[in-house]
Amino acid sequence: MGYIIACDFDGTVTATDTIVAIIKHFANDAGTPIINNILSQKISIQQGVTELFRLLPSDKKNEVIQFALESVDLRPGFQRLLNEAQRLSIPFYIISGGMHFFIDPILKKFDGIHEVFANEVDFSGDTMEVKWIHPCDADCTGNCGTCKPSIVRQLVKDQKVIAIGDSVTDLKLLELADIAFTTAKLTDFARDKGISHHHFDTFNDIKLSEVIQ
Repeated sequence: MGYIIACDFDGTVTATDTIVAIIKHFANDAGTPIINNILSQKISIQQGVTELFRLLPSDKKNEVIQFALESVDLRPGFQRLLNEAQRLSIPFYIISGGMHFFIDPILKKFDGIHEVFANEVDFSGDTMEVKWIHPCDADCTGNCGTCKPSIVRQLVKDQKVIAIGDSVTDLKLLELADIAFTTAKLTDFARDKGISHHHFDTFNDIKLSEVIQ
């Protein structure tokens, strides 16, 4: 049967949420209320992230990339986990609500990622406009932006799903996972709902060979 891994990026591969860090650096006053509304689920992820990136001037693109490369810490042990996945022949997918323009430069240093699913950004206007290229399928009505379960349903044939995530953007991914590795807010949610999960602080805590059958 086999497995695939569906792993979040912001706050999971990175030690803190990259989008939040970018907005706090470049547009803190206007961005903070929007971030709070996303985290409290008062607005959809798609609506909130669209509004956040409209706060960023398009000519700041290269500055945002440099900030992400220089200022965003990565969670330790990521390459070790990628190596283990390769040894076990488990395809490793990054599925992110973030943007290719800053994610891809960060992930360039790592080996073993099968594919990265993220969003594009249109820089032709005065401010950044997110292009949502992974919408919800007929089985999801969450207005997710990047619909992680919809992507997973396209990837899976008869494999089981190993999900790795940290926050409210991963709730729907958690619900369809056969094995879940959680940290931060996602661990709290899984505990509250009685969902089976394995908590991790760094990727060194994740031992795939101990949980797969």
